[in-house]
Amino acid sequence: MENSNQQPSRANSRGWLVLLLSVVVACIAAYFPLALLIAPALWAYAGARTKPIWMMLPIAVFALCTLQIASPAILAGWYGAAALSAVLIYVMMTRHMSHSDTALILAGVFLVGLYATLCLPGVLAGRGAFADIQSATSSLIATDRATLAQMPQIDENMVKSITDTLDLIYESIPVGFVAVLCVFASIMGLGNLLFFRLFCRKHPEISISPIRPFREWTLPNSTTLGLFFLLVLSLIAEFADWSYADGFAMTANILVALPLFLQGLCVVDYFIVRSKKNITMTRVLIYAGTIILFQYTAMALLLIGCFDQIFHIRLRMSTLPPSEP
Repeated sequence: MENSNQQPSRANSRGWLVLLLSVVVACIAAYFPLALLIAPALWAYAGARTKPIWMMLPIAVFALCTLQIASPAILAGWYGAAALSAVLIYVMMTRHMSHSDTALILAGVFLVGLYATLCLPGVLAGRGAFADIQSATSSLIATDRATLAQMPQIDENMVKSITDTLDLIYESIPVGFVAVLCVFASIMGLGNLLFFRLFCRKHPEISISPIRPFREWTLPNSTTLGLFFLLVLSLIAEFADWSYADGFAMTANILVALPLFLQGLCVVDYFIVRSKKNITMTRVLIYAGTIILFQYTAMALLLIGCFDQIFHIRLRMSTLPPSEP
């Protein structure tokens, strides 16, 4: 009886330690925004280990810390996205909702938050959505030019190549900046979902839906239709000569490419596991090669993911016996 009474008390004490840790991470996230890759997941996990209402404690601490260092626009962006993401993770996961829907919704929330943080101040002041970003980039470019001018040992052709690249980055901000935000938002949305699952892995009392192995991930049909519709809209915008057609097309291409790239990586992982030959070493080599040669492998993985989505390569292969080791 004594041991059985001690176990719940230990579990409760560990739950409060998790809550304390979530408060500490909330303070860190206010000063180092990259911590938001994990902070909302930890807040949701703290609510799952204690009571859902206690999620409000780290969320409130995050708001107080952000108020000390940020403008109202940044508060609206960072705080709104982080707080809403924590609540959504807890609600959607404990109610056994689709993982793909959860990841997409979280990415959308982070995208709105990033846009509000970085672009809303310029919009409200009448400068334009990207004026502040271009101004900051222009200052960095000026600093880099001054640094290059003080380094005569660098070849003149290399200096010209560097400065041309910097100018291209500056000019492409209005077209590609939202697409870049989409990449970061997708990483943060999927990252928080996976971190929450990792935290809950050894706690069966937290009831969440099981997730399929990475090699079996696939896009739901509803998502595929949505991405196709997005591409059609981008084409219509270009033909109609809409003012923001280039930026919308770039954003649409990124939104379509990201999930297909990930699915292509899943297909590769499927064949690695199916081969049953030095799975761990093969994974390390292929994933490392993918990162090192990303410029060349990105399009290949995107095409693999596209073919798998259309022709269901893994589903067809699953009916065949695996290759012998």
